[in-house]
Amino acid sequence: MRKATSEKRLQASLRGLLKPVLACVVIAFIFKMASLGEYADPVAIEQWLTEQGALGWPLLILSGVLLMLVGFPRQIVAFIGGGLLGVTAGTLLSTGMAAIACATTFLMSRYFLQDWVKRRFPGVIAKLHPLLAGKPYTATLAIRLLPIGSNAITNIVAGASTIRGRAFVSASALGYIPQMLTFALMGQGMEQMSSWQISVSLSLLVCSVLLGAHLYRWYQQQPADSISTP
Repeated sequence: MRKATSEKRLQASLRGLLKPVLACVVIAFIFKMASLGEYADPVAIEQWLTEQGALGWPLLILSGVLLMLVGFPRQIVAFIGGGLLGVTAGTLLSTGMAAIACATTFLMSRYFLQDWVKRRFPGVIAKLHPLLAGKPYTATLAIRLLPIGSNAITNIVAGASTIRGRAFVSASALGYIPQMLTFALMGQGMEQMSSWQISVSLSLLVCSVLLGAHLYRWYQQQPADSISTP
């Protein structure tokens, strides 16, 4: 039964990643094939940043965080970051932005929207809270490596529960890194039309999902007494 459940979750994860992957491919296609690169390529963005002066980067980062607050896929932010800044800087910046968005949504839900969230998402809370309450760090890490459902809704529901915020946000940030690295590498590969970078990024994507599935399976197999102890 547990094996069947794990396989279903893995399939759901792969389906969940299909949309951002397709979106990244569409972005790359537009940049390269629709003659829009001169308006939307890294050179144009760098020029825009220069024109904005000291406010350029803060505005760009704020825009990305706000978009992720309302559910914009963090993978696409990493994809754009990789094309603009390269793999290392793109991964670090996009991961930091995603972590800020996660913490902001979590805190807003906990201190301002808790009653509304409990009324709006009772079923999600009933499913997510038992999973996260026992070992929040391990469970959150598994969820982030397995991108099941909406990232924004997960943050909102976690904030409305009794889960410890520090463990949730820190595990989320760590769990974001494999996918952010993958899509940043893909973004740089698309920008440079590097087939090996695209291939490596897709391999990393599969590895991160398999790692999340393994971690979740391990968590599910822990004794009940162990899981119930934070």
